Amino acid sequence: MTTDKLDELWDAYNRQGQIIGVQRRGDVIPPATYHLTVAILIFVGPNQLLLQLRSHQKLNQPDTWDVAAGGSALRGETAAQAASRELHEELGLEHAFTKPLTTVWHETWFETIFALNLPQLTLESLRLQASEVSRVKILSIEAASALLQNSSTDWGTIIAQAQTKIG
Repeated sequence: MTTDKLDELWDAYNRQGQIIGVQRRGDVIPPATYHLTVAILIFVGPNQLLLQLRSHQKLNQPDTWDVAAGGSALRGETAAQAASRELHEELGLEHAFTKPLTTVWHETWFETIFALNLPQLTLESLRLQASEVSRVKILSIEAASALLQNSSTDWGTIIAQAQTKIG
């Protein structure tokens, strides 16, 4: 049984990133229509990255390693608002996002990626949302990149780009 809410409403977008309607999670996404997702990279100092193991109850990619937090934006949310909400829900952290690192387009969604550096972060300071996150770990950039290599997103390139921006 999935813990994903199949009745969530999302804004539906065209390829130019303009809202063109509403999409219900679980419904087939029409051609040339996309929904907004967010992903948050959390660096722990310059050489480490926080990763989460997705819950086995997730609809997509259960029991796989993923970036620190992320998910679908709800209807009416901006990417920054969705990122702040997901970060708080999944890890118990507060951060007001402003400028994204990059956006990656996929077949039926686009992923707006944010990055932050929390050099003093400890695993004990996190409050995990059990329905979303099974566990977390802090890994070297190389080890984290290796765990993320089978994703539909080129995390190796994005992590390198984020490292240069966040210092």
